[in-house]
Amino acid sequence: MINILICGGHLSPALAIIEKIQKDKRYKIYYLGRKSALEGDKAYSLEYNVIKRLNIAFKSIVTGRLQRSITRYSLLSILKIPVGIIQSYYYLVIIKPRVVLSFGGYVSLPICFASWLLRIPIITHEQTSILGLANNIISRLSRILCTSFKDTQGIPKRVNVLYTGNPIRQSIFKDEDNNILGFGNNSLPLIYITGGNMGSRVINETVGEIIQMLSRRYRILHQCGNADNEKDYKYLSNLKNNLPAYYIDNYKVIEQIDPYSIGTIYRNAKLIIGRGGANTVNEILAFGITAIIIPLPWSGQDEQKKNALNIQSAGLGEVINQEDLTPEVLLRAIDNLQNNTDINRQKFIKNQRIVQNAIAGKIVNLINSYCA
Repeated sequence: MINILICGGHLSPALAIIEKIQKDKRYKIYYLGRKSALEGDKAYSLEYNVIKRLNIAFKSIVTGRLQRSITRYSLLSILKIPVGIIQSYYYLVIIKPRVVLSFGGYVSLPICFASWLLRIPIITHEQTSILGLANNIISRLSRILCTSFKDTQGIPKRVNVLYTGNPIRQSIFKDEDNNILGFGNNSLPLIYITGGNMGSRVINETVGEIIQMLSRRYRILHQCGNADNEKDYKYLSNLKNNLPAYYIDNYKVIEQIDPYSIGTIYRNAKLIIGRGGANTVNEILAFGITAIIIPLPWSGQDEQKKNALNIQSAGLGEVINQEDLTPEVLLRAIDNLQNNTDINRQKFIKNQRIVQNAIAGKIVNLINSYCA
């Protein structure tokens, strides 16, 4: 049995590779990451919930974030990084992985540093169009850096780079047996609203202002996150409970979406409202869904805005800057876009199944080469 360790903050591409690796019975996968969604929160992280359900061994570490600016939290955060390195070193010695596959983010930094100390080969993947702060360091420790974009910015000199694209699970394109859409009036257009795994306070509050008007005309699935001890979930659930009885069922609020339900949502949604993370944008493009993207304004080097413009240039939707976001602006954009019919959706899906299988195959081939 060959042990492989996977880590990092971008769960969706990790799942795409896990899905492909699990077909090879020579490998045993371990996942090293964060157990809690946010520091001090009781809620479990999405990766912990999903990885445990896949019967993959999950090991938790504590570490601090790298920050581009100095705040009163910076010192405490920096002091936690050595703790994460020690914990990572311990798990790596016990697990003895043949290779470490990292998907970036602050959690992966101590793991990759400990792997480098132990001379374990590291393959890292950068999901966004601009190399993140953690991956700027990790790429220097890695044997190879895989990128989602041909023109990824900020890559250090003398780093070995391979353009692979961003892997998406093949299972996302298949029908899945779940009841995620079993609510409301099925004759109404479905709108899926998401702020990412942890949710978005700005999006949640803006939607809350217009939820009565929306639920009259649309069926709304709203993934709000579970941060801050479920504050937004409680707020939105209260709004739902106060909706008029004849359209209360058209609004469904949920903290987290199981990644294995997302394909069903994409195939049925007429409109998606969300942030401009690379994975969200790539999945929207893969399915050819109309979308309203509200980029995170403080994302590194405005990467979410750049991601979002790919949606706009493909003719699939609209970008609203967060500073311009109001309930009135959002409602007007929804009404304008929901009539945008599916643009060759089946053609998008067929082409992307072929492309995504090849992307995941490139990364798995790299893993095989280090495990031979």
